[in-house]
Amino acid sequence: MNLGPIVEVAVGIIFVWIVLSMTTIQIQEWISSKLNKRARDMEDAIHEMLANPNLKAQFYDHPVIRGLTANKRKQPSKVPTWFYKYPIVRGFTREKRRLPSYIPSQEFALTLFDIAMTAGTEASLIQQGILKLRDDLQKDIKQPRDQAIITELNLLAELARSAAATEAGTAITNKTLETLEAETIKFTDKFPEYEHLMKDVRKEAKQLKSEIDKVVRKQPKDQDSALNKLRRGVAALSVISPEVHQTLSALLLNVEEYTTEKENHLAKARQNVEKWFDDAMDRISGVFKRYAQAMALLIGFIVALFLNVDSINLTLYLWREPAIRQALAQNAADFQLPAQELKDNPEKALQDFRDQFVGLNLPVGWVINETKGVAISDTNCRLFPGDTQTFGIPVFGSYRCVAPPQSNNQTNVLLKLIGIFITALAARQGAPFWFDILKRFVNVRATGANPAEKEGK
Repeated sequence: MNLGPIVEVAVGIIFVWIVLSMTTIQIQEWISSKLNKRARDMEDAIHEMLANPNLKAQFYDHPVIRGLTANKRKQPSKVPTWFYKYPIVRGFTREKRRLPSYIPSQEFALTLFDIAMTAGTEASLIQQGILKLRDDLQKDIKQPRDQAIITELNLLAELARSAAATEAGTAITNKTLETLEAETIKFTDKFPEYEHLMKDVRKEAKQLKSEIDKVVRKQPKDQDSALNKLRRGVAALSVISPEVHQTLSALLLNVEEYTTEKENHLAKARQNVEKWFDDAMDRISGVFKRYAQAMALLIGFIVALFLNVDSINLTLYLWREPAIRQALAQNAADFQLPAQELKDNPEKALQDFRDQFVGLNLPVGWVINETKGVAISDTNCRLFPGDTQTFGIPVFGSYRCVAPPQSNNQTNVLLKLIGIFITALAARQGAPFWFDILKRFVNVRATGANPAEKEGK
């Protein structure tokens, strides 16, 4: 039995699947980027880990995490508030918060430790209250003036974070707190409707600080131990978020027993937190992978349906046309997957790949046939054609028939959908998967591997 034609048909089909896979992945990446799906899944996971919206807002507002995004924090607006009431400036002042789609475990642990160590300060509690006001306003922006308020709240939150990051009682802390107080007064003068809310933030911060002080007093006071400082911060978190306090307490439990040197205690604690974060991200990656596969299948089906890439019909066509089959197989043999170009310029890589199909006259795409006044019921355009009819999709209420470019009676609407679904399944696998299989079929067709490849291995 001559396997040559069978191998050539397989090579041609896989070659077509590669271009469909590349198209599907590019569309999927564009949609995921627009929806910011990966970043939002990570935000939901971190929200569950920290178990407190204020802590989550403080986490994402930390300079370490903000530095993972390309967007820069805008300067607070100096434009008078009455300026924002004019419609001509609307749409130019809204700042969209861009979430990072990837956070290294080291940055997560460092940020969480920094938040924990400053959790017992009044400035940190004020920052959380300000960020809550900002996020509540961010959910329902009704006018450009709201964006100006958000910008000013960002400035106040940054001042509060700076005060919390310094040692309590020092000159720099007192100066920062004075600046925060002065800027808060300016804010309430500019936006008087927020005066009572800012007072509530300060009042709640003082109440929480009083409760935190009672808890922290029971902790060891070894000032020379960074681990004990961290544990006092974790104890302070018990007032803010009992869940994250319980988790961190378990991760810090008996870390001294794993390392003999005192300076390695904090490093071991950080490793435990990083492992906690990595495990959570592994679960999120699994969820996102299933979402991506489902989206790729849907996009692949839509693209295959729009372009009429029917794997069953294409296989039969290549089997009947040896010249086109051999030309397509030769193009596949010379093809190299442009992995680097796909990253740098995916549109150009995809266009270069499509150019290899020019002139092959493959049975893809759709054509619209005019019946010139003859009713659709009187034509041979049928979803399930007979022996003397051809396959087509009648456009009811008109004199048009949508059909493949080389329509015949060897298919029907059911077989067409099955063939397109097979193409969608293939597109979901991705171009690298099919490229590896393509190389194996090419080697079989060429009766062995290329000597140059053997020398390069």
